[in-house]
Amino acid sequence: MARGSALLDGSVLPPSRITSEKQAGLPRRFMPESATGREIVMLGEGRPAPDYPGRSVFFLPFAMAGLVPPFSSFFMDVLEFYDLQMAHLTPNAMMTLAIFAHLCEMFIGVRPSLRLFRWFFTVQSVSPPSVVGGCYFLPRGPVLNRYIPCVLRKKWDDWKSDWFYTPLADEARLRLPSQPPAQA
Repeated sequence: MARGSALLDGSVLPPSRITSEKQAGLPRRFMPESATGREIVMLGEGRPAPDYPGRSVFFLPFAMAGLVPPFSSFFMDVLEFYDLQMAHLTPNAMMTLAIFAHLCEMFIGVRPSLRLFRWFFTVQSVSPPSVVGGCYFLPRGPVLNRYIPCVLRKKWDDWKSDWFYTPLADEARLRLPSQPPAQA
């Protein structure tokens, strides 16, 4: 972990690097504008607030991968089926979901489905276990030659420090977890 980004006592995240209006410019490019005029990107802090009604921790690499609210039913189905919270996933897990959804919608002409996703991928824990970014999706061996070739980034440097708040529905799957993923 980069210098100055060590985890704070009792927190699952390092201090945010998105703490000024200047640093909020990049997240604002990716996040959709609010129809109500409500601020979409609220600055991060030294430690995430334990209770933040009406807002949730969100990561810049997730937005860069195409995950922006409102979330698709496919995304929520994946979280529910694997008993995950959004922050359990790595940026490459988000890229995998985005590529799969795009492939289904734009090239095959079907809605992305959990059943089809499970045919191609399985969930895998990172080692050592981690609360934030604790799992990713691993292609199933026998079906690799039936899926499009994908090369994902090997490393997202210090991505856990690139967090900010955004208004999200108060759903358990979207809250910041306190434990590593259970089943992964």
